[in-house]
Amino acid sequence: MKRLIVTADDFGISPAVNEAVVRAYRDGILRYASLMVDAPAAAQAVSLAKENPGLGVGLHLDLCSGDPAAWGLRYFFFPADRARVEPEIRRQIEKMLSFGLKATHADGHCNIHVHPTVFPTLASLAREYGIPRLRLPGGEAWLCASFERRRVAARLAVAAVFRCLGDGLRPYGTGLAIPERTLGLLRSGLMSEEYFLWLIRHLPEGVSEAYCHPSSDPGSRVVDAPRPGHHTVTELEALLSPRVREALAEEGIGLEAEARPAAR
Repeated sequence: MKRLIVTADDFGISPAVNEAVVRAYRDGILRYASLMVDAPAAAQAVSLAKENPGLGVGLHLDLCSGDPAAWGLRYFFFPADRARVEPEIRRQIEKMLSFGLKATHADGHCNIHVHPTVFPTLASLAREYGIPRLRLPGGEAWLCASFERRRVAARLAVAAVFRCLGDGLRPYGTGLAIPERTLGLLRSGLMSEEYFLWLIRHLPEGVSEAYCHPSSDPGSRVVDAPRPGHHTVTELEALLSPRVREALAEEGIGLEAEARPAAR
């Protein structure tokens, strides 16, 4: 059986992203969104989530302030920064609960949650707070490389790094749901209709997650390179595409969805 989880990251970062999330949920294939609890438009995102209770909302953990490489080094080499990881994750989970939302899943802005000093703590707190699912990017390399040969060496290098991280970190997720593969890292900001169709036609058995960065901004269209922040109307159009929905039906791929649990 093939199952697909479709998630929009950065829920709450802007009104254009919030609008895109709701449109893609109501009229497209989106079933989940990952909320940045401290983002400028988080209050609007929370209101929209409550108006659409079938939309699964998870925590999009932000521990990197837009510079994941610098913060990654700090978490490795500076004990004071490493010590802030557990209380900061807990604070963001508690803030989401204070909004009246309990997370259906958790992941991280710029994939900072996959940092070796972060993921074990996140997994432990996910079990404590009853967050059922986490994301480990990986399993996209051959799908992406066979779709497009440009920049293939750089993409495969990124895939290799995250594959090693995922293999090492997956045991920490014992007791939690972690999709067998995650799609979106290697074409972040370029999850076009054609790429979605390619993924659907070649999706292996099991549970996969595809994550996107949709925006309703008509000026955010992309072709060959992602925009800063990776938010684009191109990805919204892919999520709304009748061709994508038809391909899912033809391939017998079900969309994973779950009722959002009530906040404690």
